[in-house]
Amino acid sequence: MKITFDEHYPIGKGCHGVIEIIVKDRKGIVLDRWIEPNIVKIFGKEMLSHRIPSTEVWDPQANSGAGGWVANNIDPNNEFSARYILFGASFDATNIPVDNDPRYYQQDEATGTYVPKRLGPGAEYSGELINAIPIAEPYRPLKKVETIGFNPTYQPSGLPLLQDDVRAINNIVLLETTLRLDEYNGFGTTGNDYFVITEVALAGGRKIETVGSCELTPRRLFLEGPINCEANGSDMISIPVSESQVDLVKQGDQIMIVGPSGSSGDTLQQVSPYYLVLSKAVGGRDIQLDRTPVDSNNHPIVGPIMVFRDTLRIFSMRILSVPFRKSCNFEITCRWSLIYS
Repeated sequence: MKITFDEHYPIGKGCHGVIEIIVKDRKGIVLDRWIEPNIVKIFGKEMLSHRIPSTEVWDPQANSGAGGWVANNIDPNNEFSARYILFGASFDATNIPVDNDPRYYQQDEATGTYVPKRLGPGAEYSGELINAIPIAEPYRPLKKVETIGFNPTYQPSGLPLLQDDVRAINNIVLLETTLRLDEYNGFGTTGNDYFVITEVALAGGRKIETVGSCELTPRRLFLEGPINCEANGSDMISIPVSESQVDLVKQGDQIMIVGPSGSSGDTLQQVSPYYLVLSKAVGGRDIQLDRTPVDSNNHPIVGPIMVFRDTLRIFSMRILSVPFRKSCNFEITCRWSLIYS
């Protein structure tokens, strides 16, 4: 299948490519295939260009079929690498699938069809997927990148403003994972259950082997900690002497502040519990945040708190123009192609 990359994105302003969805039946016959444009914003380009391939990929057949990370012979290996492809779906409060979900789609007045909504410029959904599917292995596992590859692009020869030769440059990276027949088939256990998958995200984060039936969304799953801290009503929080994990949080991290119980659900009535660490010296106990922690009434938070380090880094997220249903009758491969200008 020939993939044509949209050329209207300015060279050097970001990396772009496509998301490809391949649907197969129980016999492995391809029933459908479609692609959608994809953009990774410029802020992540340098990070991605150096770190996107992890040194390991997930092999579902390793460890006697239990799955495991195996060497991919690509360096470097750290949490800034793209390891995961995350999925969100449209379902209501009773876990019933919803078509034309208003969180994702709006009706076009001219054609009467439903089209993806444009996301606003603000920090909607706290950086999370709109409606992430809770992780519960083995049927709703955290989907790891299972295959990494590279493809070349070619510069055409001739004029105008082109060289006379043709150069092949391996600047397209392919990241792929597969939703198998027994995975992501809704919240129930019958053959009639399904998910309407409406969004896909490419993400990095700390290496996780298996998570079990934790029923956590990806954002909560990638929280690291907590550690004890003290809030004093300003943009500076402190790590007490009694806390041994003094360097868990580093400058540039995103953290989540919760109550002294340490529960990730105890958000102290904050509008958003997530903060950016502007300054944190190695071995130091003072953490400067991008703003003062306050509750929903704008009252500064004072006293003991707990801090989680957020290791989930979503490089790109897209609402699918064509949502697809995942049931036990279909195997669906998601292939993420990124081209570097």
